[in-house]
Amino acid sequence: MLIKADEYPFHQTAESFAAVHTSDKHWNDGHYICLCDMDGNVSLVSTLRLYQNTNVLDGFVCIRHEGMQHNIRVSRQLRPDFEYRVGPLRIELVEPMKAIRLVLEPNDFGIACDIVCHTVGRPYHGPLSTNRIDGWLLMERMTYEVAGRAEGWIDVAGKRFPLTPERSGVFRNHSWGILRGRGGPPMHASPQPHVQRPTGLRNWVLYTMPDHAGFYEFIEDADGEKWSGAIANVDGSWNKMTGEILHEDREVFVTDVDHDLTFYEGSSRISGGSIAIHDSEGITREFEIEDMGWVYCQGGGYFNGFNDRLGQGAYRGEYHEEGEVWDCTHPTKIINSEGEEEEFPTVLAESFVLLKSGDQVGSAHFECAAFGPVPKYGLTGKGGS
Repeated sequence: MLIKADEYPFHQTAESFAAVHTSDKHWNDGHYICLCDMDGNVSLVSTLRLYQNTNVLDGFVCIRHEGMQHNIRVSRQLRPDFEYRVGPLRIELVEPMKAIRLVLEPNDFGIACDIVCHTVGRPYHGPLSTNRIDGWLLMERMTYEVAGRAEGWIDVAGKRFPLTPERSGVFRNHSWGILRGRGGPPMHASPQPHVQRPTGLRNWVLYTMPDHAGFYEFIEDADGEKWSGAIANVDGSWNKMTGEILHEDREVFVTDVDHDLTFYEGSSRISGGSIAIHDSEGITREFEIEDMGWVYCQGGGYFNGFNDRLGQGAYRGEYHEEGEVWDCTHPTKIINSEGEEEEFPTVLAESFVLLKSGDQVGSAHFECAAFGPVPKYGLTGKGGS
């Protein structure tokens, strides 16, 4: 089978782009987009992702406004239509690495958007992350992160919110490879071996400021050592923290991050504080943090989501859509569409914060959780709290 991408001279195997080099059902490829306005009115998380070996293309949009999270999840059979869209949701690659367009057309769930995401600074190109246990390949994944600005609009709760490059932030990535938890649940396999990860405070931060962008991620253990929470080696070991200051013409390594964070009571949901980012050129950048709300990825099908609990990449027929609205005003609990209080097993969410540094103002996607006790902040680590 030939698809439009086969016209380009970029093949890596003798197969067409309709096939991938492995039959692993957990192979997937797609974009993940987070964005917010800097007034705290709206924040959005979305993805569109191909699962070539389960023949599925699915995606979602989750929008937070005034403490309410509005969700739509969509899925369709992938072949023979390789267009990068599912029902009302599509992504257009306007200018690769420079601008992509996210469109959610009007639908039965009352949310919509049309947003061009403009890149600021150079992308952060992460190393290949591979993990094997006793020869069993559990993960083989490549990711790059892109910071930027948004231009367009979001419709939610009967209102339209304009997005301008001057008052918005975009935080997106593109990843591909093998990752358990995607492509439907494992079938007829033994339980997955336990993967020993570093424990402690997790920070994953992608941000934009008027004169630069930046990225860093770490899990800080009880001794203050910062390990990568994302980059695993083939032998199961973990690298030190990673990060870069992202300028238009170069990347500069982040060497360390100091933090003095505050949290909503009883959780590791960040409410404010400050950070200082040190780089290899000897520059320290200090920021004050103000919380602007969070979005739960469970609304998009993460963590065995979707109503059937099969998670992302499972086949749901030629076309399927579902969604709901949650009350997410509490820092760790939601009120679901049935009016029932619910608390997810993990506190992980996509938090959006305002950053202030001198007379400059920017924004960040600031993921924060405790995987193990964090004595500095009195966090227990239970469920990421």
